[in-house]
Amino acid sequence: MIPVSEELKGKLRKLNEALLTSYPKDVLDSTRIRQKIANLGSFFFVQNLPDQELQDWMEDKSLVGVDGSVNSTKGPELRTLSIFQALAKGTKGEEAWKADLYTPLLEEEEESSSLEDGQLAREASKRGAKLSILEMDVAMEAMRKWKPKVVLMDGSLSFFAIRDWEKCNKLMETAQEENVLLIGVSEEIGARRLAKEIYPEYPAFSDRDLLYGVLKEGEAYEWEDWSPSGNGLWKMAVRTSNHPVPISIDGLMAQKWDRKRLADLVYTLTPKQGRGIPFWLDIVDNQVRVTDLLVQGMIDQYIDPELRHRLLATKRNERVI
Repeated sequence: MIPVSEELKGKLRKLNEALLTSYPKDVLDSTRIRQKIANLGSFFFVQNLPDQELQDWMEDKSLVGVDGSVNSTKGPELRTLSIFQALAKGTKGEEAWKADLYTPLLEEEEESSSLEDGQLAREASKRGAKLSILEMDVAMEAMRKWKPKVVLMDGSLSFFAIRDWEKCNKLMETAQEENVLLIGVSEEIGARRLAKEIYPEYPAFSDRDLLYGVLKEGEAYEWEDWSPSGNGLWKMAVRTSNHPVPISIDGLMAQKWDRKRLADLVYTLTPKQGRGIPFWLDIVDNQVRVTDLLVQGMIDQYIDPELRHRLLATKRNERVI
């Protein structure tokens, strides 16, 4: 038994009570929620496409998955080196890579380097934006070079738009120019629009909380207000596996007539025992992932040993227990 203080046990009990108050089980009843959201949107079932039908629809073009990864050396936030990779991988063997580096060590020091100034958050935001830009760049390269039928982005398009609207707008324009169907696939639904609509008295609720266990396997839910006029995107929630949490899919409003067939495609490509993400995106994720071992290997090979120990090594790594 791992030793745990009585104080910690007491705090956990209080936390549990607070969670039960903020997320009442009766309010989160699946049947009750389904009835409420039925008045706001529409439910429908997606199809598992037969091989021949899928081949005919793909028109002998490739499917491209796009994902990226970032990892950093261990240590204080302002003394790290981050390595980024993005990969677009097609089902006909195509591959396009992009990579980048980032370290605060080469930036001018601000007047205050305290955590209270929000510098940690700024550094994390910089890394997130840099990774998203790499992923969008490699996706556009794939569209122009290979003219695929579909590009699957790992993550919602709305998220990429938040990271860099100008770049995302260029991505969407490229998809239309090259006649490529573009969608974002996210395993988590981060929006709160639906929750605020039906349960404004519970501000902690997210759309993910509401839709947990509400959809049947192979069922989708679409609410027009998820895609407000002006953002240029449609969005739907789809339960693509036996996991109770649905994923979200979004795409270009200019391509909205293809959205249900795209949902069929995602459902067809997703293992029913998995977390709900198309297997092709998992393949790309596995290939592009920047592991701790890769980071350390690259640092050891390319960074001067004395500078590596002076600037990047931490005493924490030398602990014996």
